[in-house]
Amino acid sequence: MSDSKITELFQQARKQIKERNIAEAVETYQRILSIKPAEKKAHAGIAAAYFQLKQYQDAISHFQDLARLSPADASPYINMGAIYNKMGEYKQALNELRKAVQKDKKSADAFYNMGIAHKGLNQLSMAVTAYKQAIVFDPDMVDAHFNLGNVYLEMKNHTQAHSSFTRSLEISPQFKKALNALKKLDIESTKEKENFNPFGRLVDETSLRKKDTSISTKQLSTEERQKDRVEIHQLCEEIKEVALSMVEDLKKGFTPNLLNLNRCISQGEKHYSELAEANESFLKTVKTLNDMRKLLRHRVLELRAHEELINSIGLD
Repeated sequence: MSDSKITELFQQARKQIKERNIAEAVETYQRILSIKPAEKKAHAGIAAAYFQLKQYQDAISHFQDLARLSPADASPYINMGAIYNKMGEYKQALNELRKAVQKDKKSADAFYNMGIAHKGLNQLSMAVTAYKQAIVFDPDMVDAHFNLGNVYLEMKNHTQAHSSFTRSLEISPQFKKALNALKKLDIESTKEKENFNPFGRLVDETSLRKKDTSISTKQLSTEERQKDRVEIHQLCEEIKEVALSMVEDLKKGFTPNLLNLNRCISQGEKHYSELAEANESFLKTVKTLNDMRKLLRHRVLELRAHEELINSIGLD
């Protein structure tokens, strides 16, 4: 048959898809492939049609054919990853999506689908990393922002969840799912604030007396009180400085290094040399954070010890 006949069949298939006659469109695409087995557009079309019919294995089969016909194209692997996600086969989805990233390391769609797969495997931190990487390559990908918000919500990080949902609405103001999620988040945050006691758990002095428990504090002279304030202020300033350094390092050191490490892992064998360097950089960042954590803990213990010393009974 002539090329004009194939063109006619493509037009027929598109019309059938538009009219929601998906099964008929599959038959039309099959006719095209019987004439020209290596026709890429027909493989892509029939795979999409099978997906709509929820015949996922048939869709995957044609995307595999398309991957063989277009070895440099990341799209077939992304689509297979999306289908495996739909089937709940998240590990297989990641396998295909890593192949996609090897073909196109800046594919927002590949990282977005990786986020879904990691979330499905309950690898929440990896899901956050994948969604963030998708947003790096497509800042206006509204679904990536929304899904990232849901992961943060599951991690009980309400501040970041609120930020992600808000960003979704900035991109798409009528996005109902984001509107509902933000309203739900605001209600939960309000309840938490209402239940929060800024003074901690109060002590009932009557019950303490029944337990023969005494409460005492050391009476300080004016000079001692002034010295105590200076020491407490100094310790608090040191704690604040270390804590702020940790936050800054998390933002500018840890998070970028983690994203870079995840990117290198996703790209596979072709980037092993880069992976070793990224891993070394990440480990250095972790060590720095751990050292700061130890220093922060030490300073907090010093503050507690100072409090216990001042409140000790019989201390002149």
